[in-house]
Amino acid sequence: MKKSLKIKLCILLLIQSGFIFGEVVWRTAIYPDDNWFYLVPETEPEADWNMIGYENTNWINGQGGFGYGDDDDGTIIDQTMSVYLRKSFSVENISLFEEAILHADYDDGFIAYLNGYEIARSSNLGSYEDFISYNTPTSGGHEASLHNGGYPETFILDSESIDSLLVYGQNVLAIQVHNVGISSSDLSSNFFLSFSFNNNSNYFRPVPDWFIPPFNFSVSNLPIISIDTSVCIGVYDAYVYKYTNITNGKWYVGWHLGIFDGNSRHDQRLLLYYKLI
Repeated sequence: MKKSLKIKLCILLLIQSGFIFGEVVWRTAIYPDDNWFYLVPETEPEADWNMIGYENTNWINGQGGFGYGDDDDGTIIDQTMSVYLRKSFSVENISLFEEAILHADYDDGFIAYLNGYEIARSSNLGSYEDFISYNTPTSGGHEASLHNGGYPETFILDSESIDSLLVYGQNVLAIQVHNVGISSSDLSSNFFLSFSFNNNSNYFRPVPDWFIPPFNFSVSNLPIISIDTSVCIGVYDAYVYKYTNITNGKWYVGWHLGIFDGNSRHDQRLLLYYKLI
């Protein structure tokens, strides 16, 4: 008695040249070592410091990131409780934009704004939309990781957020970075802002080498996996089950495919893996 097992498998390919995922390409608008405007405040900044039209004439222009103590700083500043940052970028066709990712590598806390609206905040610096004054310490420490070979924290904006926040022409990413205490030995402020586009766009610049685009097995116009089994008469049976595992910093997703002849199983294992963000 023979067992016939037909399996059809369709997996979306991630092409890392330009990080094209289907018709989507990721590009980076802001790098931390770009020139930013920054302020080390001695009093509370004006209420509109994070808005597009704010006149930052009293701010200093310098290479990011701004900080001290971790050898990951483009501009070294004196010990401080906080530093405020502004960086502009230009948008010509909002309809091409799909998603955005803010990558944050910081010490010890931050709040980020896009055109004046909060888009990301560290968990040690209050709650969403809470006002945080310039001399407020974080509730706990947080170490930057890129300079030690780690991966920065990731904050994703979906297409609806992009449509509501971006404007034609000049846009501004504004960030306030806070220390755990005035006597802290280090402060880091390295931020990347990247966007995905619905065509092979040359907007902005290539993403960093370590960049990993968002990956969702549940969203696809094609089947991620399709199983079609045909069983001959007898005691044979076909089965498939999915398993996940996290090992050595990678997220493994796999399927066991096989037959059971009444006495033993005959497996073929299919394994995909994806590095953890």
